Amino acid sequence: MRKICYGTNSDRGDKFRSRLLSVIETSKKRGVNALNMIETIVTTVIEKLEYPDVFKLITA
Repeated sequence: MRKICYGTNSDRGDKFRSRLLSVIETSKKRGVNALNMIETIVTTVIEKLEYPDVFKLITA
């Protein structure tokens, strides 16, 4: 994994990578567009809105 992702220099970076990969893999299994799901989550956090129900996000 380090060879293709260039590794991380911190525990925080490791956690971020593992969580992002988890979202991507879960999206694939559920047939949901991973990029749209990540975009929705990030937009919600930036705008300080209530977190979306990611289980109800649909393929876009």
